Formats: sequence, structure tokens, C-alpha cells
Amino acid sequence: MFTLDIPQGDTALIRGPSVVECVRPCKVFGGLFQRLEVPPHKQYPVEGPTTLRLESGSVTLVNGSTTPRDWDLQIDASTIALVGPTDSGKSSLSTYLLNRYTTQGKKVCIVDADVGQSDIGPPGFVTYSCTSAPAPHISTLEPQDGYYVGSTNLQGMEDLLLAGAVWSLRRAAAQYPHLIIINTPGWTTGRGLQLLKALIDATDATPINIGEAAIPGLTVSKSPYVLPRGPAERKELRNYAYRRFLKTTTKTQAEPERLALCRWEGGLECPWGRYVPADVDKPEKKGREYAVPPHYLRHLFAALYKEGRLVGYGVVEKFEPKISMYVTTTEFDEVHIGKIRIDPNNLQELEPLP
Repeated sequence: MFTLDIPQGDTALIRGPSVVECVRPCKVFGGLFQRLEVPPHKQYPVEGPTTLRLESGSVTLVNGSTTPRDWDLQIDASTIALVGPTDSGKSSLSTYLLNRYTTQGKKVCIVDADVGQSDIGPPGFVTYSCTSAPAPHISTLEPQDGYYVGSTNLQGMEDLLLAGAVWSLRRAAAQYPHLIIINTPGWTTGRGLQLLKALIDATDATPINIGEAAIPGLTVSKSPYVLPRGPAERKELRNYAYRRFLKTTTKTQAEPERLALCRWEGGLECPWGRYVPADVDKPEKKGREYAVPPHYLRHLFAALYKEGRLVGYGVVEKFEPKISMYVTTTEFDEVHIGKIRIDPNNLQELEPLP
């Protein structure tokens, strides 16, 4: 552990993994905190004056604030949608606005619809969380419920993403927050723009673009200090999230009738495709059907629901004669699966179903 003094007017960019203890409260994204943990491949700005004790991590000291001035928004809408490509700062702006509102005694809900780089829930989910307390980052919030889209790649899954956003917004609004912030997917080109427009229309949200005007509406600056991440780092962040939510599992079996959306009939039949085990080296598409190596139908990441509410997670190993899987709870009545595959031993992401 080492000590660092941050003078008035300077900002320390702390890159994780790191544990930070503040001798006096640290100002992070507009909120004050005594202690914070910075996950791997994330970067938190701590504004001076303060003194920090840090365990691991790296620090870059910059002069001035790293928060753009035009982030001090006067928001009249009850629901806003933050729009921007990957690594544009949507999570940072979400956190900053959350802290501005909660320090005024208001309640904020975050709907995390960026399924490829989820902050609040596991990858592949649209989740939401409501709070009246500041947070060093929205990734520290616990999901209150979630809609399983089942993939981190939205092509061909757009309808499920849209359904998940509306589903989450309705449940968040039932808590009567002062503001709902929707973090949208970072897919801002081609069909992704069409999806964003549909999402905004369906939720009646006011769009706020970051850095560039992808959707007509207000545009604010992108911070020049946003931490860029490559594909390998994004994959590590997803694995970090899987480990967070699949910490403890037990093996169980469930009746085939508990499988929602998909069913097993000599192969896996889902609305987005049929997968049949075959003697092939890699998946082969034949019309709407895929011939896949048998191991592709193992290690499928699952969402567990009870009475329509997300209660846990699992990894399905086989579908017959019963659904055999590793689960975080045995109290569930529905099993939702998608394309995501995870090794249950090391909780690492595997090649997904096509």
C-alpha cells in the first residue's frame, strides 16, 4: 500500500485493479466516498484535495477536472437515454448524473441495456437498479431484476433487447424515481442505429449523445480521459462479471418443462435458431439449422426465474433426460438460455452458439 496526496485542482486517474482508502472523503464522479475498489480495466477519477492510500493499481495525475463542463445538465425529462459508441463514457456520465441527483436527496434508476459490456448485471442481460445513495461507479450497484437477452452480439437479437429495455423501464418506473437513465448498447452504426431509434421511441426517453450526434437530440462532450479497451480487455471484463455473479454454485437437475423459449428435441430449438449435434469440427449453417460439435451444447449460461423474477444464474451441461446444470439457487421455476457459453470450472467465456 502506498500513499498519494492530490492537491487542489488536480485529478488522479486510478486504473484498476485497485483498492483505495481515503484519509478524507474522495470525490469521484461527483460523489464523496471513504473507500472504493476499482475493477480491472476500469478507471476512476479522484479529485483533489485529498490523501489516498492505494493497494495496487496505477495512477495518472492530471491538472484540472476530467469531467466535461457540459455534463452539468439541467434535465427536465423523467427518462433519458445515453447514446454513444463503445468506450464513449456512457457509464461515467450515468454515474455522474446519478451522484448529482442522489446528493440532492433524489432517487435514480439505471437501466443497463449495454448487454455487451454490462455494468450492473452479467453480460447478455438488460438489468436495472434504483438507489438514493451515491455510487463510485454504476458497476457497484446490485441488479434488482433482469431480462435475459442471451447474447452479447445483438445482431438477430434486436427484438429481445428492445423487449428487455421496455420490461426493465416499466419495473424501474414502478419505484417512482426522479430520473431513469438508460445506458444504451454501443452499436451506433447500420442496424444498430435503427435499434437505438426503436428503443428511444418505445421508452419515450430523451436521447443524450456523447461525443457525436448518432441520434437527433442533445450532444455533450466526450471526456478526453475515457479509458479505451481492446477486444481482449473487454472479454476479461465480461469474465470478471461472470465470476461476480457465479461465485458459488451447486449441481442440480430440473424438469425439461422448466426450459423457457427453447426446447430440446434431439437438438436445441430456440426462436433464433435450431442447433443439432453432429460430427463436425465447427458449426455449419444449413438453412435455419446449425450442425454443431456436441460440446457446443454444453456450458450454456442460464438465467433462473421464479414467478417471473430473476433469482439466480446457472450453467447448463445437458438437456436430457433432465436439464443438468450448475446453479446459484435451486429455488426457480423457469430456465432461460441463450447463445452465451461459460466454462463452469474457471468461469471463462467460451465460443458462443452461432
